[in-house]
Amino acid sequence: MSAEPARLGRLAIEEVRLCHAFFEDRFAGRADPDATALRLAAFSPEFRRIAPDGSTVAYADLRAFLATRSAEEAGMGLAIRIEDTAVVWENADAALVSYVEHQTSRSATSRRHATALFTAAPHSPAGVQWRHLQETLIPSPRTGGACPRPNP
Repeated sequence: MSAEPARLGRLAIEEVRLCHAFFEDRFAGRADPDATALRLAAFSPEFRRIAPDGSTVAYADLRAFLATRSAEEAGMGLAIRIEDTAVVWENADAALVSYVEHQTSRSATSRRHATALFTAAPHSPAGVQWRHLQETLIPSPRTGGACPRPNP
């Protein structure tokens, strides 16, 4: 059974917030060890992320990243703020949303404009699964318009 169109977009935006809160907690060493498996359930096995540098990150890459990087980056002071959320398009089975992600850590600051495609998935924590994510760095006026090196 699919979610109603208006509801699916709201679920997707809530999932964006939940996911980024998880990453913030994970890299601060605050995440429950079981939280990773629950978080990965929010991603389709066919998930693809187009990173700001143009590289493609698949679901298997995300799993490996979470298995290896959290310990080495714990305590890096990562903070993530999500703003300007919008439902771009939705139907009963999918939603396309956009948002701006601000990341700060002890070593870097970046802003990204993201567009994400979600599909209805009643078995997932928020009722939707990430299917595709495209991120574009927003140049910083402090760096003369140059894009800082992106955080993961």
